[in-house]
Amino acid sequence: MKRLFLSPTFSASRARRILLHLFVFSWNGRNMHWLWLLVITATTGFGQSRISGQVQGEEGSPLPFATVLLLSSKDSSVVSGAITTEAGDYVVEKVGNGSYCIAASMVGYHKVYSAHFVVSETNQSLRLPLLVARIDARQLNEVIVTAQKPLFEQQLDRLVVNVQSSITAAGATALEVLERSPGILVNRQDNTLSLLGKAGVVVMVNGKITRLPAEAVLQMLAGMNAGNIEKIELYTTPPASFDAEGTGGVVNIVLKQNQEYGTNGAYSLTMGYGWYARPGATFNINHRKEKLNLFADGSFLWDHYWFSAYTNRSFLHHGERVRSSTHSDRDTHHMTYNARLGFEYSLGANTSLNGLVAGFNNRAEQFARNKAEIYHAEALSTSIHIKDHEINNWRHLMGNLNLQHAFADKSRLTLDLDYLLYHHRNPHWYENQYQYWPEGTEQLELMNATKRTPIHIWVGKADYNWEVNEKLAMETGVKGTWSTFRNDVLLEKLVDTEWQPQDEFSQDVNMREDIGAAYLNSRYQLDARTKLQAGLRWEYTQTDLTSEAGENILNRRYHNFFPSLFLSRDLNENNSLQLSYSRRITRPTYGNLAPFVTFLDPNSSMFGNSSLRPAISDAVQAVYQWKNSYTVTLQYSHDKDALSWTMVVDPQQNKQYVYTENIKGITTYSLSMNLPVTLTEWWQTQNSLMGNWQQNETNYQGENLQVEGYTGQVNSTHTFTLPRDFSVEASGLYKSPSFMSVLRFRSFGSVNLGLQKKLKNEGGTFRLTVTDLFWTMRMEAVNDVPAMNLYQNIGFLQEPRVLRLTYSRNFGNKQVKAQKERATGSEEERKRAN
Repeated sequence: MKRLFLSPTFSASRARRILLHLFVFSWNGRNMHWLWLLVITATTGFGQSRISGQVQGEEGSPLPFATVLLLSSKDSSVVSGAITTEAGDYVVEKVGNGSYCIAASMVGYHKVYSAHFVVSETNQSLRLPLLVARIDARQLNEVIVTAQKPLFEQQLDRLVVNVQSSITAAGATALEVLERSPGILVNRQDNTLSLLGKAGVVVMVNGKITRLPAEAVLQMLAGMNAGNIEKIELYTTPPASFDAEGTGGVVNIVLKQNQEYGTNGAYSLTMGYGWYARPGATFNINHRKEKLNLFADGSFLWDHYWFSAYTNRSFLHHGERVRSSTHSDRDTHHMTYNARLGFEYSLGANTSLNGLVAGFNNRAEQFARNKAEIYHAEALSTSIHIKDHEINNWRHLMGNLNLQHAFADKSRLTLDLDYLLYHHRNPHWYENQYQYWPEGTEQLELMNATKRTPIHIWVGKADYNWEVNEKLAMETGVKGTWSTFRNDVLLEKLVDTEWQPQDEFSQDVNMREDIGAAYLNSRYQLDARTKLQAGLRWEYTQTDLTSEAGENILNRRYHNFFPSLFLSRDLNENNSLQLSYSRRITRPTYGNLAPFVTFLDPNSSMFGNSSLRPAISDAVQAVYQWKNSYTVTLQYSHDKDALSWTMVVDPQQNKQYVYTENIKGITTYSLSMNLPVTLTEWWQTQNSLMGNWQQNETNYQGENLQVEGYTGQVNSTHTFTLPRDFSVEASGLYKSPSFMSVLRFRSFGSVNLGLQKKLKNEGGTFRLTVTDLFWTMRMEAVNDVPAMNLYQNIGFLQEPRVLRLTYSRNFGNKQVKAQKERATGSEEERKRAN
């Protein structure tokens, strides 16, 4: 491997051939027409007026984020401009005929000018010579950057939530920030995320899929301090370079990075209080010198909170009305530690070796007191008092090695190897006290449950990007994922004086899932106003689920093609239009196929479904943007074999089962708008509106049903800039009634307030926040089927008005200087998406 990158005989063209051969080898001959169609589509187009080049410092490193101005040769007036990328490259487009020069500037460097050049009909695309800026010998005592990114930022293929621009995000968790994001719905009761009304959302951290069951993903997000999050990216139609997983889209959480030389960092301390104390802390530190960069960050969160859940059901059994109700009060102690430690080392001018070790310990201990009542013909027949002591502990360790090499022709090859270890421990202790009213008798039932699930995942991938010419850029890659897990669950009941296993709710199974993937993606500038991106991804999946005794439970082999297409057109200076199409897949998780059974009461349980099939989604989207700020998005999607949460009642035994099943299909039409409005110099607002119509086709307990309806969501954030470095933020969320499969959710919402004070002389920042001010964040779902004489509802109520005070401060070297391009595997995926 070392020779591969350091040998001068290993050229960019050779790397390109190797990866293209691997990609083509993945297909059989009958599918080759897809490749030819993709290449032909990407290599047709028209000319444009385009100026490009690169800016470097005199020490030889590229200057990222430098300001580049296109000046008229006649009067030096500014015609256009750009900002350099992390590699120091710039592109100025839509340049008319005439004589110009380029001026580049950056803090700490002298301004540098290019020679004059001419753009004409025969010379519309120019690559200018390298610009080298000299370091300014004068020392700057202080550089203060006052610009702030907007809270919501619509980009070509995603909506960006700039977390650090929100006052109310201080001290909060990643899950709470997501709950306030446009188009996102978090359902804590059934552990699901939905985006623009669609479930099947994949959560990524720094471009890497978390690869956890849904309940573990939500628990992880609930323990992730927002102080270490830079932004959240919401993708509804991701490109082919992304994994095809996730019919509902992708949520990518981008953690903070430090881009300064020397030793520097930041920290924050939070004290929160709702009904109990909620302290937290974050830190990050970075040491960058010459060829080596070391960085580390971590966070701690202690979340002691209360929440309540309830369920009711009513049905006819042999002509008699049977009603059951359960109410659960839960006291939860949630403690989370997150940490990352990494390095970046330059092996040469164009080659870097990077490493990362990360992990977390996420432990929630819950004490629940539940009460269940059963009525026959409106007469109370049975009462059950339940004590449930649960520990839900997820531990994770991840290691990554990344090797990146840039060739002379501006192509780049990246290799990544990842190992991920997850370990889940989830013991339960149940104490059920029955009281049978007609007989006047009582019974005590004791149950213990244990669950241990180790998960091992290896991921290897290679990506190659190259600029074919100034108009066409290509990227291709291959990826392999190998995962194994064991789910060892034992439920025991005390009978007389002996603990006896309950085979119905115990299992010991092993699962192995291998996924191979290859993709080809192209980006082409058709003309000065039109861009085309086309891609095709192929994925092969094999899943084996077996019992510890060797019995085959599930053997599945399948492969799929996932095309994607993006077309962007600048209609004029202020208006643009983007059309896109993509296909996605959602595979059942091991938790869907072989989960641990959880009891809300002895007659209500959750379990798995080993017959689940993957869901396939096709989505078409149009985005209209005005003045780079106001956007309107229209999307149509259809999900085949959609995975949906459902509740089923067995009237014979008065038992309720909750599990995931495939339904025939979900059709969704959605319309969303992002409307930032500046009312005055001191009052700015960010507003987003989302509405959709959805139709679910399902078979519920033998009945073919079509459930359809409209859903709306409004997010509004108001920021008030006050004298003496004070600012106030007020944000609100409203979600209208919605539904999933046969379940209809009632409306809910929240109002949050925040006050910020910046101290003088870089003394730090104080933020005081309060969330869910009016206690309106209450979720309830109803299943009402009169034809079956069935009514069910399930609800969730969380602790309101959590008050948090956060102090944050930067420390260390304040000089802003250039950095070499950071290149961990996850960050390379993030750059490709950008």
